[in-house]
Amino acid sequence: MKSKEKKIKWRWLTPFLALLMIVVGALLWVKMEGTPPRIEVAPEALSLGIHAEVMITVSDAKSGLSRVKVEILKENKAIPLLEEDFKSPGIFSKSGIREKTYTVTVEPKKLGLADGEATLRVMARDHSWRHWFHGNPGYLEKETVIDTQPPQIVVLSKFHYLNQGGTGLVVYRLTESCTKTGVRVGEHFFPGYGGQPDDPQRYVAFFALKHTQGPGTPIAVEAVDGAGNTARTGFSYHIKARRFKKDVIGLSDGFLERILPRFQSQIGGADTGPLIDRFLLVNRELREKNYQQMVQLTAESEKTQLWDGPFLRLPNSERRAGFADHRDYVYQGKKVDEQVHLGIDLAATAHAPVPAANGGKVAFAGELGIYGQTILIDHGLGIFSMYSHLSDYAVQTGQEVEKGDIIGHTGDTGLAGGDHLHFSMVIHDTFVHPLEWWDPLWIEKRITAKLMGTENG
Repeated sequence: MKSKEKKIKWRWLTPFLALLMIVVGALLWVKMEGTPPRIEVAPEALSLGIHAEVMITVSDAKSGLSRVKVEILKENKAIPLLEEDFKSPGIFSKSGIREKTYTVTVEPKKLGLADGEATLRVMARDHSWRHWFHGNPGYLEKETVIDTQPPQIVVLSKFHYLNQGGTGLVVYRLTESCTKTGVRVGEHFFPGYGGQPDDPQRYVAFFALKHTQGPGTPIAVEAVDGAGNTARTGFSYHIKARRFKKDVIGLSDGFLERILPRFQSQIGGADTGPLIDRFLLVNRELREKNYQQMVQLTAESEKTQLWDGPFLRLPNSERRAGFADHRDYVYQGKKVDEQVHLGIDLAATAHAPVPAANGGKVAFAGELGIYGQTILIDHGLGIFSMYSHLSDYAVQTGQEVEKGDIIGHTGDTGLAGGDHLHFSMVIHDTFVHPLEWWDPLWIEKRITAKLMGTENG
């Protein structure tokens, strides 16, 4: 009888032990996994300035994180930057904290670290039972450079005579390569271009004064190196104030009825309601939208000069409206809006051929809202010319053109009351007075002499 009972017990015990062994084996299989934590550091090209922030992401999808430590090594010294321990998730839990991202601030001077080479070390362990329950170790060492000295800027150009609403040029040299450099005018930044084979640290920066920026506008050259150190230097300049014309544009129902159908699809299909309300949608909201489109189109420019000499003006043409004319729009005897005309209107014969003002690459050719059929040419170094209200165009985006090439014909597309060319010059994303760019003497003294280093006043 006892023998029979033992057999029954073993009959039940054997499967139980087998199941227990399977469970224990599975648990060991999970807990003894051998994949170390993963470590990522950004930015990839690491350089530490006066105040640097390093993004560190540590992850372990299987056992979860147990410990993270970050330190910087220099001259046989290890200086801790961060340490964190994580509680065990428990025997039957798959993992605890699987991933964590740190923003580690490094201020070398506060840490007593001198400029020079250093190593950023990140160490992590997981909750694996391997290595006598100490977990799998993960390491990442990243070579870096401590650089707390800002770049030096030496302005090479001598004379900077500027007109309100005009263009300026500064030539300067940097003592080191920089990630960002250019000229700041007020709150607006204009990038510099450099990297010439004969002098890699020599830069040129074209910048603009808006029609509202007269004497007293702050202008300075800026540079930011790879470690985030910023340098800023002023230079001598003189801004000549300018007065711009005021004009009144009378709006008639006949003009509005003729012009508004052109914009129906561009103002949300608004083809009902008072004529003046629909016109104001075009003159305000669509105008701003078109300007933002232009800003996007001029965000990138060729890094070499594609133009030569003074820019061409539409042949045999008369000026009909000037740059920065302040326009009051009057409807039924009342002022309803005001805008600024940021170009020069030139009229010749109807559908007159329009030449490219200078050599360059077509940045845009197509319909542009209030400007109608428009061509935008990139002349390099942040300089663009703009041709609007065309009846047609004969070039395509990306096409290279030479000075004088016929690119289209004048017209009355967009918000134009008659056949003419609306011509604009744009520096980066700011409209400037075209008159300067048509002037051979201005080109020679204010641009070419600076670029050649032959300024004499």
